[in-house]
Amino acid sequence: MRKDSSDLIKYSSSGLYCELADLWIDPKKPVRKAIITHAHMDHFTFGCDEYISTHETAVIIKERIGKEINIKTYDYEKEFKINGIKISFHPSGHILGSSQIKFILAGEIWLITGDFKRQKDETCKDYEIVKTDYLISESTFGLPIFKWDEPQKTATDITKWVNSSKEKTSILFCYSLGKAQRLLNEISKINFKNNIFTHRSISKINNCYKKLGINIVDTKTFEQAKNNEDYKGSLILLPPALSKNSSLKNFKDIQTGFASGWMSIRALRKRSGYDKGFPISDHADWHAILDTIKESQTKNVFFHHGDSESLNRYLKEKTSINVIEFEYKK
Repeated sequence: MRKDSSDLIKYSSSGLYCELADLWIDPKKPVRKAIITHAHMDHFTFGCDEYISTHETAVIIKERIGKEINIKTYDYEKEFKINGIKISFHPSGHILGSSQIKFILAGEIWLITGDFKRQKDETCKDYEIVKTDYLISESTFGLPIFKWDEPQKTATDITKWVNSSKEKTSILFCYSLGKAQRLLNEISKINFKNNIFTHRSISKINNCYKKLGINIVDTKTFEQAKNNEDYKGSLILLPPALSKNSSLKNFKDIQTGFASGWMSIRALRKRSGYDKGFPISDHADWHAILDTIKESQTKNVFFHHGDSESLNRYLKEKTSINVIEFEYKK
């Protein structure tokens, strides 16, 4: 172990930072060199001089932002060095191209999970168990109340929801990258006979996934100017940002749903304004977070991105794992 062994990665207002490599992880502001865990826009910022990611993440980012950026890519498990630190990407199971990032210096291993999930998802690589000395784990759903159903149950529930109201148009709101493709994959395993339409932002990512070798069921592109009667009995996937769009008022007979892990909270379902909530998440639930910590064989944990109070308390009471607060760098 290094002499100063709990400070390889620090936290600041700009995000996680490895000072020895002068490297930011998913920075919130433009920096000189950024390493990106995945292509969701809350983990990517414009204006960095250089980016590093997996090949799939780079392809998706370029598709989303529509411009060229200076981005270097590496395959999973391919080691590269920056200022003597060995760095490698490992699948996180969150979305296509998403990664954990491993840092090795003087025999000491640090692992950043990034956003991750442990459920099976045929649209991306499964989470890879990586042993580490220090683990920086996301904790988006870090409460015992979060326990995900199998995705096929959710797909079956969506199918029943659509088929039970064939005189209506069923509009399901879900994130354009990752969630939409996963839902389409799960629905394709069921005898779903209704037409499926997707917003152009989802269709664009579907095509991107197909180019990267992922099998996504064909859908029709949703066109707002079209005769709304043509959508009756169909399922339409739209991004959540459109849930308050005035154009939806043109539909006379619709039912709306939202696919998200947050829909497992009854009070949120009632307040959401949607007719139906479908709990499904591309993040780990409570037990998956704890299992991941155990399987990593780490003795030191930092939490990042989420509510960690319950996890901190559980680990301190039930395990010998050292829960560490980040050293803040201004």
